[in-house]
Amino acid sequence: MKMFQKLGLAAVLLASAQVATAASVPNMGFESGLAPWSGSGTVQTGLAAFSGNSYGQLVGNQTLSQVVNLVAGQAYEFVWRFIAGDYMPFNDAAVVVKDGGSTVLASVATVGNYSDSGWNYFNWIPQSDYSGELKFSVSNIGDNQLDSKLLLDAAVPLPGAALLFGSALLGAGALRRRKMAVKKDAMVAA
Repeated sequence: MKMFQKLGLAAVLLASAQVATAASVPNMGFESGLAPWSGSGTVQTGLAAFSGNSYGQLVGNQTLSQVVNLVAGQAYEFVWRFIAGDYMPFNDAAVVVKDGGSTVLASVATVGNYSDSGWNYFNWIPQSDYSGELKFSVSNIGDNQLDSKLLLDAAVPLPGAALLFGSALLGAGALRRRKMAVKKDAMVAA
């Protein structure tokens, strides 16, 4: 019981004392529609979102991009999910182009034929200030019949996640304490 209280209190204090270190890319969660993004991707709503109700979706040979101003030494983050709708040798791939070049997030070869990568966290820290394009794309390689998807969303900030976890631990400790008190009262009455 005391352990739950201490862990919960520590998590709540950590969340309230910690300053978020990751900067956000404008509308990375797509909660306010597509702007300032441009391209052929779309905004979707529903249960597939990682945080909030909306997420960006690229299918087939689509892209989404925006001009960003990144600060050197500042962390930037997002979450992504690749759903392979194809099979090898048709190695569809999802890519992010940022300040330091391009990074392949996933491909059919890395997740498997007709597989789903699940949500993955991506974090990067520019080495110098950058004003330019941030671009996501998914490529349908070798055929145009079976499309793979790239889903994009904002990452859940650590302070909020730690606060939620700490609150849950405090609640579990309080519930256990209440059950023990009821059990003790029942034993005294007997």
